[in-house]
Amino acid sequence: MTMPRGNVAVLIENAGIWDTNRSRPFTGSLLIAGDRIVSAGEVEQVTDHPASRNAFRIDAAGSSVIPGMTDSHLHLTALSRQRSALSLFEASSKEELLEMIRRRASELGPGDWVYGVRFDNSRWADTTLPTLEELDSLGIPNPVLLLRVCAHLHVVNSRALQEAGLAAEDISGAGAVRDKKGCFTGTLRESFAQPVVQAMKRSSTGGTREAVALREAMLELASQGITCIHTCSASSYGLEENLEAFHYLHDKGELPIRIRLYSDVAIPGWTKSGEGDDWLCYGGKKFFLDGSLGGRTAAMTFPYEDDPSTRGMLNMDTGEFIEQVREEHLAGNQVQVHAIGDAAIDQFIKAMEALKDLAPLKEGLRHRVVHIQICRPDQIERLARLGVVCDIQPVFVPSDIHITKARVGKDRLGWAYAWKSMLQKGVLLTGSSDAPVEPTNPWRGIWAAVNRVDDEGKPEGGWLPDQRLTVDEALALFTLNPAKAVGAEDRFGSLRPGKAADLVILDRNIYRTPPEELRQVRPVMTIVGGEVRFVREA
Repeated sequence: MTMPRGNVAVLIENAGIWDTNRSRPFTGSLLIAGDRIVSAGEVEQVTDHPASRNAFRIDAAGSSVIPGMTDSHLHLTALSRQRSALSLFEASSKEELLEMIRRRASELGPGDWVYGVRFDNSRWADTTLPTLEELDSLGIPNPVLLLRVCAHLHVVNSRALQEAGLAAEDISGAGAVRDKKGCFTGTLRESFAQPVVQAMKRSSTGGTREAVALREAMLELASQGITCIHTCSASSYGLEENLEAFHYLHDKGELPIRIRLYSDVAIPGWTKSGEGDDWLCYGGKKFFLDGSLGGRTAAMTFPYEDDPSTRGMLNMDTGEFIEQVREEHLAGNQVQVHAIGDAAIDQFIKAMEALKDLAPLKEGLRHRVVHIQICRPDQIERLARLGVVCDIQPVFVPSDIHITKARVGKDRLGWAYAWKSMLQKGVLLTGSSDAPVEPTNPWRGIWAAVNRVDDEGKPEGGWLPDQRLTVDEALALFTLNPAKAVGAEDRFGSLRPGKAADLVILDRNIYRTPPEELRQVRPVMTIVGGEVRFVREA
């Protein structure tokens, strides 16, 4: 499709327009002039607008047209960098993983790092993690750093420790996993891997040199219908964002999608949520209260069913966390808090309740809790009363169906991924991928929220089926709700006149699509700020 150049209005006709206050879409038209939607509704209403007379016309042929989609929690720079890393997700056993590492090393120089990502030992017959001894036994001259799919566990070899100025006998602390003999196994949990991660990054690219790769990653997101991201810079986990490259692209007018950045460390020049503009701005402070369910580092109030020796890990003292959250709130900053287990969620709730004596944040901002995977019914009630935002990842369900019962036990399984219960209590939910932990395609997330099955379609009828969402509820997670979460629903998240021209034309009418086929939905065109950022060739 050849698109117009310059300041030409665009009229999208015969569209199944999804408007966020309707239970079903209507067939009509939508008119874009400049970077705004100027009219939307029935055909006659839109074509009466003066800007429609010489508009470039697009026939949507009855396909759905939806607001631009937002991934409300991911790690963009890590996603970009992992595109060139060794993906280990397909490794079906530890032996296959080790062979993949051996093959990659044979393609590299002796001092080059083997950076392997997204391995998932929970899918193996032998679920034990690879060890330092096993990596060393490969006999390769390369430093090796492996990142588990949850991004909360790293595994290293001895050469990687040497590059970081460490030795196995020097590794200590709760984050260093030891075997029954007290020997370091090579596994580093949470932020304990940071010295090795930083050693690897000293030999990698950075600064504006990374701008091209980052832009390519954003264009791929646009091809999936994503027009905005809320990305998280997590320096303590080796997942910092390349803000220099973001500014470089922004100043050149080459950001293809919008970026809102959260960070666990201070960012020079930004001190308050919302600073920047609609293309690149500061979201607020990020906190990590616990780890991951897959790595058994998510903090629980109970022992893990499949490892009673642990209740996971809390990363912060409750009093210290409350004090820091108050400081951010008084500075006008929204916080985004990683909390997976119910013990970490308790910490978050206590901090929010400790803010009751303070005035609310301005501009409609509400504090956010991310992941919230194991959440008790009493916690859902308190979260609803507090009016906080819960950033969830529906795409986790296909991955976690087979481990959650083993981790939390049958009696607590109803606490897991209880999104319908949260919506029924009035909790504002946003949808995201946590990429590079999971794939970014939001339609996989919508499919997972609606069906709650694994990739083979099991169990029939859905896992904890009472928690399945409707298509409307799932679509709102990625459109209107993220805009509400940052107080920007007056500009984004719906297809109303005056809103930003951020929208997606899909390849089908989603209301004529069987629920099990929702993950096959693909954009035909993605428009951001009135500019076409992606168009699928016929």
